Amino acid sequence: MKDRLPEHIEPLRLARSHRLLSGQLPLKRMQRLIESVEDKAGDIDIDLKFDIDMNGVPMLEGQVCCSLQLRCQRCMQPITFPIDVTFRLALVESEAEIDALGEQYEPLLLEDDLVSIADIVEDELLLALPIVPRHAQDECQLINPAAEPVEHEQAAETVTPTKDNPFAVLAELQRKK
Repeated sequence: MKDRLPEHIEPLRLARSHRLLSGQLPLKRMQRLIESVEDKAGDIDIDLKFDIDMNGVPMLEGQVCCSLQLRCQRCMQPITFPIDVTFRLALVESEAEIDALGEQYEPLLLEDDLVSIADIVEDELLLALPIVPRHAQDECQLINPAAEPVEHEQAAETVTPTKDNPFAVLAELQRKK
């Protein structure tokens, strides 16, 4: 079992000392994220590596793993969405530092010495969520009413909607006459 991570950290100090943090955070500490999930219980596995790159840029590399219970937007039934996200952030203290960054980093603007680990992880998880969560077509109860609720983990599927003929209703009405 992984350790619980501290609530706040000093990222620049951790980068200068080349620290690794590994542990878990409870999902309930991420208020913006829990608005999007069905099951608010559970923990998120987190690995964070603080370092300074060869150009002298303090950085944070992280990996976040969890399974979130979302609601399928087709059939409105629960869907388990596995997330395994890696990210690389440059630790910057000013807007000028952001402009000088290369393409390999996303900036993390440090406005205070202390930063919430939950805020960093929550931002990455929100970016990883599908815009419209839904089951695969053959597992969705709306498309396939005989489909059993799926218990195993699955990824959301992108579906191209079929276009309905706008005159089909009129044709049906004419047939009834």
